[in-house]
Amino acid sequence: MDFFDLLRQRQSVRKFRPEQITKDQLDRILLAANRAPIGSNRREDVHLTVVQDRDILTRLTQAAERRYAAMPRHNAIFDKLRPGTINREVPAYDPFYGAPTVIFVSHRRQDLQPGIEYCNVTSPVFSMHLAAQALGLGSVYMWFALESMRMMPELNCVDLLQLPPDFEPLLGLAVGYPAEALQQREEAKKLTVNYR
Repeated sequence: MDFFDLLRQRQSVRKFRPEQITKDQLDRILLAANRAPIGSNRREDVHLTVVQDRDILTRLTQAAERRYAAMPRHNAIFDKLRPGTINREVPAYDPFYGAPTVIFVSHRRQDLQPGIEYCNVTSPVFSMHLAAQALGLGSVYMWFALESMRMMPELNCVDLLQLPPDFEPLLGLAVGYPAEALQQREEAKKLTVNYR
């Protein structure tokens, strides 16, 4: 597929079928992550964790849902979308949208180059996002469950990811077969640009 056609079709998918992606698809997505640029080529500072265990994703979902329910502004928005679901015992919010695979991208804690860790995790995630699209899969950036664990330490389930010492998960990508066929999207709203 032409790269610019791929960009035109790129989209975030927020509803997945339950069947697992294939090992070949996963390997190709991980290859895309490994081809992404990393600051100063310090690849040892970035770590990938593939989670396909539904129990782990459920525990992370429960943490995110509790964080979501604790936010009045988000509650108002959420209640408009799904009236009466905020206080249900069954999780009403799934930050992974039912995806069978979530790939977390972690970075070694550091203070030498403040902010570079976010650049370093975004590049592999975007590469994987495009790879999933090229393979006919759906994917979506995932951040809220991780933010939930940072904001509410009692919800911290990061130990489930079994990360190397001194690493922190910063971003993720939920991947799977889209529940609905992917369609070419409308032209995206353009970023502002100035020329000097």
